[in-house]
Amino acid sequence: MRHVAELVRAKNASVNPETDSVKWSETVDGRLRERLAAFGLVLSSSNRVRTDEQRLLGCFVDRYIEERTDAKPSTITNYRHARQWLVAFFDEKKPLVDITQADCDRWQRFLSEGDKLAPSTIEKVLKRAKTMFRHAVRDRLLSENPIADLKIGATVNRTRDAFISPELAKMILSKCPDHDWKVIFALARYAGMRTPSEVLMLKWSDVDWAQGKLRIDSPKTGLRSCPLFAELRPVLQAAKTASDGRSEWVVSQYRSSQKNLRTRMHRILASAGLEGWPKLFVNLRASRRTELQELFPDHVVNAWLGHSSRVAEKHYLQVTPEHWAKASGEKIGGNAGGNISANPQASTAPRKQKKTGNLLPDGHRLPVILQLAPPVGLEPTTRRLTVACSTN
Repeated sequence: MRHVAELVRAKNASVNPETDSVKWSETVDGRLRERLAAFGLVLSSSNRVRTDEQRLLGCFVDRYIEERTDAKPSTITNYRHARQWLVAFFDEKKPLVDITQADCDRWQRFLSEGDKLAPSTIEKVLKRAKTMFRHAVRDRLLSENPIADLKIGATVNRTRDAFISPELAKMILSKCPDHDWKVIFALARYAGMRTPSEVLMLKWSDVDWAQGKLRIDSPKTGLRSCPLFAELRPVLQAAKTASDGRSEWVVSQYRSSQKNLRTRMHRILASAGLEGWPKLFVNLRASRRTELQELFPDHVVNAWLGHSSRVAEKHYLQVTPEHWAKASGEKIGGNAGGNISANPQASTAPRKQKKTGNLLPDGHRLPVILQLAPPVGLEPTTRRLTVACSTN
């Protein structure tokens, strides 16, 4: 009678019953089940048969993804990726109720074995799976979430950081083949805008020349404004003059989803004699965030770039060569430390140059990546990308 009373209480309160009562209700059959079903406390035997398929892992996940009409395409892609790895380990026909916490521990180890997935990708897969199993509990397909207690670390691969200095950015900008590409690069590097989502959404009506502001309607975080930075203004003015009012969009070409901006960006870098750095556009945004952090209060930069301090610290802020030089009193480019925007170096490697070589305006050759590790103390050893310039 205790379990029946708990099922009645939960139904009247529109909440989930206690776990042991749910487990008991799943074992009930025959006339007692039909009596309980008549009061809406459990599914009848006939309805239970019709819903059994939804209790299988593959069918449940497919139904969940189909119902997520509120999710963005990229989020749906992440859920499908999680489904791929769930099915690879458990099989599509695995009943949800048969997946135990120990099974999920084994699954996590399975994902970590060998070089199947990067740590950050494993974290995403586990988080998506945890969300789906939580929904199964809310839908009364499970009495408890087997992934609830799984430890999911916040993994960020900082070895892929690359600081693209103002000097190097200027060189790359000069190699962009047209005004659209100059705008794409400048908005990513000087306004820290997400590429392609925010960059391709910008209209000329969003550019407030008089107030010196950009109105950014971000698909990810909503509406915000950022300054029309000094480095950005001449690039936009030249593009505006060239467009002659023919398009409402600041970037009129490369708008198709079939246009691969990363591939074209690599070609531009090759024309400048450079190899691409990891996370091409993310590191342009991170470079701007790192610069602005030196000049403005934290909350101001958060408002301009559209993310929080926690996200900035985890994903964007970088330790640059100038930070190291300033700490040790060394000089870089004629300056001992000072404003980060004066740093002529960047975390990117050149292609092999001829003897004449591509030279920077100050006479230095293109930067070369050096792998430097900070002193080892009580903290774990970390690796940072750092660069040095060699003279002729």
